[in-house]
Order: sequence, then C-alpha cells, then structure tokens
Amino acid sequence: MRYSFAGLIIEVNFKYDFARRLCEKYVYDGSAPTDFSVEVTEEMIAAEREKDTYNSPDSYLESIAAYRQICNKAFDYGCMFMHCSALSYKGNGVLFTAPSGTGKSTHSSLWRRTFGEDVVMVNDDKPLLRKIDGKWYVCGTPWDGKHHISNNISVPLKAIVIIYQNKENVIEAASKKQAVFTLLNQTIRPENPDLMNKTLDNIQSLLSTVPVYRLGCNISKEAVDTAFSGIKENFDED
Repeated sequence: MRYSFAGLIIEVNFKYDFARRLCEKYVYDGSAPTDFSVEVTEEMIAAEREKDTYNSPDSYLESIAAYRQICNKAFDYGCMFMHCSALSYKGNGVLFTAPSGTGKSTHSSLWRRTFGEDVVMVNDDKPLLRKIDGKWYVCGTPWDGKHHISNNISVPLKAIVIIYQNKENVIEAASKKQAVFTLLNQTIRPENPDLMNKTLDNIQSLLSTVPVYRLGCNISKEAVDTAFSGIKENFDED
C-alpha cells in the first residue's frame, strides 16, 4: 500500500491491521512515483519491544518500527521528526515542545478553545517537519499520541515554542543553546553518524529560519494570550 506523508509517496506493506487502520486517511491512490519503500522486519519489531515499557502488542510495535524507518529515510528529502503538539492558526504553523507531561497538549487545547475554528490541529504528538524550497513546514501524520488528534495537512512553520510550567505567564526568545538542547532532545537521535549529522544540520537550518521562544505558563486563557502576543509578529494574517 502507498501512503502520502509530508508530501512524500511511501510504500509500506503492513502485516497487521492495526497499522493499516492507523494510516488509512493517508492512503495515496494517485499516479506520482514512489519516493521510497519501508519494510518492517521481525527484528525491527523485536528492537521496539526492547524499548517498550507497556507490554504493547506486536501490531502496535510494527507501526512504531515503520514510523522510525520512515523518519530515517525521509532525512534524504529534507524531513525530520519532532516530538511536539503542532497546530495551525489561520494557516500559520506553531509547535509547542517540551518533555512529556509538561503540558503541550493542554496548551494546544487552550488555543482551540480560545480561537475556535481559526485553529486546526496538525498533530498532537509526532508530526514531521519538512524543508521545501528553503521554508520549513509542519506536516500531519497518523502517529498522533494518546488523544489521537491530527489532520493530513501541511502548513508553513512560523514559530517553535518551548514550554515549561510556571505560576506566571511569560514568554521570551530562547537562546541558541536552549533551542539546540531542546530540539535535539525532542527528535530522533540516530545511531548512524551520517543521519546524526543530518539531524544537526536540520536543527541548524530550523534555528536560522524559524524563531524559537520559551513560554512559562499555567493552565489559563492568559497563557494563550501571552503566547499569542509573543509570537504573532511572525504570522501571515488574512
């Protein structure tokens, strides 16, 4: 079966129904050539099982192994994975990133409540970022976290926001050191040296074209107001 992720046509022949159902909204039935193929082996599933702490079934591990292979091969097409909650505000891509449990999904949900139909979720956990003609885009994938919130869309990435919990709401530009450290820890760090160099090149490219902020926030509408006021200068307004 062929799928379209981040504008790439990828052939994946899943063994289990779980992954086929997961990716059904991304099935590609057009005539464009396949960019690359992914084959998940039993050895790959076993490797994922060693990392898994939830005693997940092989059907789920197959989907994770497939996505890992997709991310690795997509490096050659200007792509990288990012652990974040990504949304589109009037066509402007914004991603919120932080360690698990910090409140990325909660903050995205506050944006949806505040701005209503002006906000569309791209992916609540594992989107792809892709550089096209010198611009970075954030792209939906079906690997979208426990809340299963995503859409098969790609939008220009206008801001990256690093979240940390704070009693008061405050936003500031992130230092390069803070940005590099966070982004490196929120993406796949390949063991292959060539892929690791590509990861570092992608992060450098992101930092040179997309502004990065640090947002200290609580769970309130004021947190959205603070974030919006800090990053809106980067938006293309209707």
